Amino acid sequence: MNTEDFQFFIRVADLGSISKAAQDANISVSVASQKLQRLEQQLQLRLFHRTTRTLSLTEEGRTLLTHGRSWLADFVNLHESLKVKDHILSGTLRMTASAIFGTKILMPVIAKFSLLHPELNIHLDLNDQNIDLIQQGMDLAIRIGQLQSSSLIARQLSSNPRLLCASPAYLQYYGIPESLSDLKAHRCILQQHANGLTDQWYFLNKAGETEQIRVEGYFSSNSGEAIRQAALQGLGISNHSLWHVAEDLNTGTLVQVLPDFPVQATAIYAVFPHRDLVPPKVQCFLDYLSDYFQQHADWQIKT
Repeated sequence: MNTEDFQFFIRVADLGSISKAAQDANISVSVASQKLQRLEQQLQLRLFHRTTRTLSLTEEGRTLLTHGRSWLADFVNLHESLKVKDHILSGTLRMTASAIFGTKILMPVIAKFSLLHPELNIHLDLNDQNIDLIQQGMDLAIRIGQLQSSSLIARQLSSNPRLLCASPAYLQYYGIPESLSDLKAHRCILQQHANGLTDQWYFLNKAGETEQIRVEGYFSSNSGEAIRQAALQGLGISNHSLWHVAEDLNTGTLVQVLPDFPVQATAIYAVFPHRDLVPPKVQCFLDYLSDYFQQHADWQIKT
């Protein structure tokens, strides 16, 4: 049996569309149909009910998808493991990360990793909203902050210090807050996530306990970089990861606000689909990424 055809069958089933799977694989719809027909002929099974408008799995197709997915993953991983013994990674590593973290932090690491494994193709999807890894065919995601409960596996890569900051012009015009309660009277810049607006900020008091403050937002965006730009333009006080604004703090275009009231740190995670055996290309990259963050303890504040 052709494992590539089997992989394509799983992709069609996940996306629910031959044309979407064909576009994802960068092949024509006719070639995609030939792949499915070839697999059905080899197995002597009809895997899909097809009409001009709908596509649905047959009972045999559902059974094959349920039991065959793990079998195929184990086979592909075994094949890749044998290659890794000769220090060769191949295929395509597909990952997703937020736009600014992917560009500013992740790309230099990916570049170094890619030079070590020139036969491995790498695809990076930059997206500030969490996408469905399985539906989009991603091997892993780099996510920052509190993770939502899911069947995905998460591995913490690093802590993620945060702080409040604003432009000197904003602070000169509106004044400098001296306590957490003062924030309620200030113009704050908020991030919009898929699950709502982050209008509650979390701090650590002197006892090490979490203190929560609700703030008013006069500008919001689903883009972390847009929020940074809004802060630079004097639109208000923003809550940022340290790595994102370190250069601005060093040059004085942004100023830390309430330094005696630390913002509760979050964490940076690698998230990947639940599998019994993580593919070698994913495992190698995860190990490389973890080692990079551990060996370069100052990566978050480099300018």
